[in-house]
Amino acid sequence: MSGIEVAEANAKIPRNARFDDDIVSALGFTLFFLALWLIPAAWGTYDEIKNLQIRDVLRSEGNEAKGEITESYPGRRESGVDVHYRFSLDGAYYTGRAQMIGGDYRVLRPGGTIPVRYLPKDPRVNQPVDWRWFSVSYMIFLLLGLVLLVAAGALIIGGLRKKKLTRMGIVVEGRVTGCAPDRKVFTVYYEFTTEDNLGMEGSTRMPEECAAGDSIPVMYLRSNPKRNDFYPL
Repeated sequence: MSGIEVAEANAKIPRNARFDDDIVSALGFTLFFLALWLIPAAWGTYDEIKNLQIRDVLRSEGNEAKGEITESYPGRRESGVDVHYRFSLDGAYYTGRAQMIGGDYRVLRPGGTIPVRYLPKDPRVNQPVDWRWFSVSYMIFLLLGLVLLVAAGALIIGGLRKKKLTRMGIVVEGRVTGCAPDRKVFTVYYEFTTEDNLGMEGSTRMPEECAAGDSIPVMYLRSNPKRNDFYPL
């Protein structure tokens, strides 16, 4: 790249820039799965919080009764069952349902009994005494959402940083110091000198192999020369 070409590249600052197509595709893919995750996650979290609030109220204000299991079948969570139960109070029956987690609950069958805690002023508010909310699979599900959220954030931040470098980067002549195969492309290492005569190093991925000593155009941010890449991105 000649000195005239370098001057012309720098004369275009700020340049027109847009998000890289690969970043846009990856971000759209990530946001799609994040949206699919969000609906059941929001519903499940609301359900868990509601059950925890009920449990706290029942522990402080509730009475206990013997509940009879009317239905029992494998739950959607590990090592647990979904149970439907009923209990009698003053000649009236009240019902409830809970997901019982833990190995001890797998033997629950219709006709068996479990201790139930109910609210005296409204027995329809009830839960098994040993109801537990924690689920490893649900926590893994929440962790998956966190990973998707972090990935989306990283793509957006990375795209904005790349866009800023493209718009505002100062172009100089760089010198290749090394080149190594990286799957279907090559990782090219280079060095360059900033306008302030500061020697810097960097690397980029390129579709073509370069030889040590080759001249390549490099752009960097004046405010942070460590952010640099091959020109044009």
